Amino acid sequence: MKIYFISFIISIVAMIFSAIIVYNIADCIDPPVPEEKHSYMLTENIVKSFFLSIMSGAIVFITAVRLQRKK
Repeated sequence: MKIYFISFIISIVAMIFSAIIVYNIADCIDPPVPEEKHSYMLTENIVKSFFLSIMSGAIVFITAVRLQRKK
């Protein structure tokens, strides 16, 4: 159980960082500024960062479990 708990914590941290990074990249590529120059938070960028962070968290979790089992 210790292996899964540590892997879960590592994957949560990786998900947080990847969500922030992906949102910033998506925000630079597709900036949410309309013609009126009022900035707003684009839902599409949030959804992209959410799904990509879940995928990266799953990959990190599987990798962390495999690396800890090899020890």
